[in-house]
Formats: sequence, structure tokens, C-alpha cells
Amino acid sequence: STAPAKRPIMRQLATLLLASGASGHAALSFPRPRNAADGSLAPWTSWAYPCDMTHSGANCSISFCEHGHDCQGSCPIAARSGVKGALTASNGQACYWFSNGCTVGCARCDGSSNHVGHGSQRFLFKGMSAAALRARNLSIEDPFSPPPGALALNQTTAKSLAIAPNCADPKTAPTVCDPRLRTANTQAACGSKEDVYYYSPWRAPGAAPVIDACGMAGGRFPGQGVGGAGAQFQNSSVMRQGDAGSALPRGPPAAVWRAGDSPEVGWTVMANHGGGYAYRLGGGGRAVAG
Repeated sequence: STAPAKRPIMRQLATLLLASGASGHAALSFPRPRNAADGSLAPWTSWAYPCDMTHSGANCSISFCEHGHDCQGSCPIAARSGVKGALTASNGQACYWFSNGCTVGCARCDGSSNHVGHGSQRFLFKGMSAAALRARNLSIEDPFSPPPGALALNQTTAKSLAIAPNCADPKTAPTVCDPRLRTANTQAACGSKEDVYYYSPWRAPGAAPVIDACGMAGGRFPGQGVGGAGAQFQNSSVMRQGDAGSALPRGPPAAVWRAGDSPEVGWTVMANHGGGYAYRLGGGGRAVAG
């Protein structure tokens, strides 16, 4: 939690992704968010990177949380120790608070592992796969903005994708078609069968619902349990799978910001599947919604 300020602070950053297949999890890292409370407990306090004489195996491995256990290396953040590359697990599972199965134009999330655009699909650069580029010792000069027509979805890797909204009658259609504003698969024709991210929330900001404004522990509704594609969470004495982020107890201010200042903030992403983010100040004492 933070002290209320008189003026909102917002920063947006769009990021590009050329290849997918990974789950995406991110979190505020500084000031420390309230959903990082488990970072003060074992096994997160026993984790550090890189491995050394006192940290080995699961206690220094960076991996995705699976089946609700061994999750201590799932949301690492910079140690801020001055040691290059050093990471800690002091942010707990902050990057596992999200809303799963939410698509543009639908009134409700389904909590499923419906990650629009995600599967084992890969892309071709001028007809060449990543393996072919490596074999020829070729590199892409500007992979985040390739020449028009140079990057295309490899159709042989996309056969298992079922790209659709999670409701029968979406009330809003995606609005972001400009390739400069899309953050993944940007060269696919808008709304075409190759446009596998068409219904993802970033394609119409504000038009997709959320389960909870501050995310759910594990991304799903209470009772749904752990799921696929990163819908995981390791229970502890302070938070459990299915807890709502907006219901977490308030703690002492993690930072004090004065109106007009330029405060230091930090954000980390464990895996990126496109989209963007913003910093916003919540009103002190008011219910969080939206």
C-alpha cells in the first residue's frame, strides 16, 4: 500500500513479442506490493539467485509454479544488492495475482486457461524458422520492428489454437488494429485467422472484464483450484489460491509520495506475452473496482 497522493501518476509501456508459447506474469516490485506478503515466509526466504554454497536446487532455480508447490523461484526480483544479476524471492508470489480467461467484449471472465493467442505457435522471418536463422548465422537487425511482410505466423505450429472470445455474444469488438500499437504478431491482418491475439484484452483496453481489480491468487475463481498456463499458486499461512487481491489486509505504507515528486517505482515481468501496463494510485479508503 502507499500513502494517498493528490495527483495521479501513470506510466504506460507497450512491449513487443515476436515468439510466444510462454505464460505471462508480472508484478510491482518497488514499492513492495501488499500481495507480496508471502515473500517474508519460507520457502521464499530460502531462495536466492545465482546458486551458491547455501542455495541449490529449487532454492536457486527460476521456474514457473506448477501444481501449487515449489513456487519459490517463480517471481524473482532484483536483489538491489549491487551484485550484478543477483535476485531474491522477497516479492513472494506477487506475479501470480491476475484474472484468467478474460476476453474483449464479454461481461465475465471464466477463470479458465483460455490464454488467447497462446499455444505452441512460432513465427517465420522471411520464410525461415529460428532454427534456420541460427544454422545460417543470421540475425534480425530490428526484431521488434521487422520490415512489413517479413514476419509471418508459421501455420504448421498453430493448428491447435482455438481463438475465440469466451462468451457467445461479445458486446465490443477489438479496436486496436494499428501494428504499431499491437505488441505481438503485429504483421497479421487485423481480425484474420492469423491474428491469434485478436480477442486479448490489450486489443481493446478497458473492454475486457477482470475477476478482481487487484487480481486473484492463481488467477481463478475460488474453488476452481490450480489450472494450466500459469494459473497456479502455493498456499501459505497468509494467502491462499482463490483469494481476492482487493480483500488483502492493508499494511503500513510501503512508500510516502508527495504531490509533484517523481518517485522511484519498479516493475518486473517473469514472462511476456504482449500487452502493456500502467501505474496508478488508488484512492485511500475507497473501494477498488474496474
